[in-house]
Amino acid sequence: MDNVTSYQIIIACGVLFAAIDFIAGGLREKGTFTVNEMGVNLLSFINFMAVRTVMLGVYAWLLITLVPHAEGFLAGFNFWLIFFGYVLFEEYIHYWIHRLSHSVPWLWRLHKPHHVPQHVNLTVAYRENWLWFVILPNPLLGALLVLGGQPEVAFAHAAWKGSSEFMVHSSTRWDLKLHDFWLTRPFMRVLEKVITLPDTHHAHHGIGKYGHGMCNFGSFLFIYDVLHGTAEFPHHAQERFGVPERVKVEPWYEQIWWPMAKDPEGADLAPPTQIESQGTTLVSSNGLVSVVL
Repeated sequence: MDNVTSYQIIIACGVLFAAIDFIAGGLREKGTFTVNEMGVNLLSFINFMAVRTVMLGVYAWLLITLVPHAEGFLAGFNFWLIFFGYVLFEEYIHYWIHRLSHSVPWLWRLHKPHHVPQHVNLTVAYRENWLWFVILPNPLLGALLVLGGQPEVAFAHAAWKGSSEFMVHSSTRWDLKLHDFWLTRPFMRVLEKVITLPDTHHAHHGIGKYGHGMCNFGSFLFIYDVLHGTAEFPHHAQERFGVPERVKVEPWYEQIWWPMAKDPEGADLAPPTQIESQGTTLVSSNGLVSVVL
């Protein structure tokens, strides 16, 4: 598998889930396809493809230039051994970057665009600030695999993980139906503890009773949330999505191209708390007292 094939698989999976969501009605909800939202989401996906390709090329060139004698150091290992080891390692790094992005202000600044939309569907899967794609470990680790003689592992992982992003952001809550059906319920109770499903990831985006913004950080593997005590299983559709009312939403151009594009008023760097995500905030008329219900 090469980089082009990897992208083809990701796009094909996106088209598949788009068709499912459209048929099920998720992509026909009012406000889903505004010009502003779709434009930002499309530009973010272009950012993802461009940044990932450029960073992979830059890291590969630097590694080959700086450590040429290391070329092929993984060539003698079995593909599946390297693949599953890589998945476990990369997902663990991603888990911690994602988890920290909900508490470290500058990381939240990069990740906030992903939580701004008030609809969760596959169109927001890659909605991030462009620097988010730079700090993720995929390009560097992928370049190490290319240097080590296992480029197929890097591209296969990208296709697998990239496709899962569309799956977990799908507005069609097929997993809830499988949870409700007695025959598939035991299987789903095991599966949800291993991989991220729409139920747990929609909860991460949710606001209100079934929202868990400070939980469920796993990208593809959910087992790290289980191991670190950040797992929540609502088994319920969310009341709404987005960021709490207190959180400032910057203009679209700043969301995806900050710090090159900046709003004169400045950015809001304070991440929302779990209480804000799960409750309704009421502010007094003088703005001095707030109550979270």
